[in-house]
Amino acid sequence: MKRYLISFCVSALFGSAAFAQNLGVDYFLTEQFDKAKDIFASKMDENPAESSYYLGEIAYIMGDTAQARAWYEKGLAANPEYALNKVGLARFLLKADQKAGIKALTEISKEKANKKNVEVLIAIAKVYYAEGVAAMYEKMLASAEKAAKNSPLVPMLRGDVLKSKEDMGGAAGEYEQAINLNEKYLLPYIKAAQIYADINPNFAIEKLNTVLEIDSTYPLTNRYLARSYYNIGHYATSISIHEKSFNINTSGIGELTDYAAALFFSQRYNEATELIDKGLQRDSLNFVLNRLRMYSALETQDYATGLTLAEKFFSLPLGHNKYISRDYTTYADILSFNKLIDRAKEQYAKAIEMTTEKLELYKKIGEQLNKAGYPGIGAEYYNMFIEAMGGEADTKDYYTMGTYLYRAATAIVRDATVDSTYAANVAHGYLVKADTTFGTITARIPDNTLGFLYRARVNASLDPETTKGTAKPYYEALLNLIMSKENPTQTYRKELLEIYQYLSYYYYLQFDNKGKDDDKAQVIAYSNKILELNPNNAIAKQLIEALTAAPEEGKKKKK
Repeated sequence: MKRYLISFCVSALFGSAAFAQNLGVDYFLTEQFDKAKDIFASKMDENPAESSYYLGEIAYIMGDTAQARAWYEKGLAANPEYALNKVGLARFLLKADQKAGIKALTEISKEKANKKNVEVLIAIAKVYYAEGVAAMYEKMLASAEKAAKNSPLVPMLRGDVLKSKEDMGGAAGEYEQAINLNEKYLLPYIKAAQIYADINPNFAIEKLNTVLEIDSTYPLTNRYLARSYYNIGHYATSISIHEKSFNINTSGIGELTDYAAALFFSQRYNEATELIDKGLQRDSLNFVLNRLRMYSALETQDYATGLTLAEKFFSLPLGHNKYISRDYTTYADILSFNKLIDRAKEQYAKAIEMTTEKLELYKKIGEQLNKAGYPGIGAEYYNMFIEAMGGEADTKDYYTMGTYLYRAATAIVRDATVDSTYAANVAHGYLVKADTTFGTITARIPDNTLGFLYRARVNASLDPETTKGTAKPYYEALLNLIMSKENPTQTYRKELLEIYQYLSYYYYLQFDNKGKDDDKAQVIAYSNKILELNPNNAIAKQLIEALTAAPEEGKKKKK
């Protein structure tokens, strides 16, 4: 558990009136330290001893032990009877000299005003727990329980301790016990909701609605209610709650982060980005905000900025945070759009290694690489998916992979920066694979026009001079299939034009090479079919004119 959270468990007290809601303390206990600090600073004139104590606690949590000591001393000077500042100072003695520290804390616990003061006894127990004095922790916890058998503060302490050990289920159970002991005391509901918001958000919502029934104005409710709705995917509801309670000047960084996340996952990327940037002005190293900012840059297609953001994100100290698969895929996507494909593939590999959802990730990576202008590499990842499916892949997945391969072949041939021989070889490999892929579609669904259409196109690309006619059987099969459909000339006009244009040109080359009348008749027939669909087609007109002209006229034209 984080050191500051263990320290946090050390020092949470509940004010002078048992179970009276003290917002400063409540914010402190729920780790909203900025808000707690503001409240206690504003109450310094009203209650200097209490305010000094909590400001000392916040300083201690933040690692400023000298400032913490100064606050405790100031609080003790303001009110020597306020025992909590004595406890705060005794902690320093316990750290320096355990025997002397135990003596000092024991004396505080035995003072007449403190013997049955459960808040003070629990504060002492927490100090012992934090400093690893287990026997004295247990002893002081027993004294606190004896002093107030039905106090919710005892199970609250147990819950805090279990939470510090990351036993969230056990902690939640103790908070439930605290609620049972005093159903009007609101803080245990909030502490339980902090846990349930992530592991059982619907139950957290139920708890928080109970809080609203008791006190509809209690300000801690909204943050965790918004988070709980966010965690069940009710982003609009979460945003609506934030809109009512969030204040850019007073809301904590955690609340800002929750709000920004709800905006992001509602695809309100510009609003999310604006809020994230404000949060990063306050906490430039915030792990989650930097993650969301990187994600937003990708979604808004700000790839150059995204690269800078991604490199910053992956240079942040991890601490208690962990990378997730989406972090790596986002970085990889940004790299691919910046044409840094080798680095992108390294990040994709990391994402694949750490996820259990490898199949869907293969597909997602393939789709992103196609968008980034790398359809051939995208097809490689799609092929990983299809192979992993072991024959169970959907036909549309074969279609997607086939189109990526076809697009990759076309692109590399057109790329003037690539050696022509190399381009031809790579393109040929893509086309052969694409032909096999579309062949799977035609075998699976014989009445699927797209399978035959793309197989014809692929084979036309494999025979760019149209001398072998490798595309001819597929265009003819497609023609037969289309003509068996209802209203073929209306529904498949574009496809029919493509078929007729290929076949008319193929037969023209055959006639030009062999001079057979049958080939000539086919050219004229298919050209007329083109003109039926497109009367202004110039090529069809030229072919008919060339092949129907009188021999003498044709000879004159040749001269």
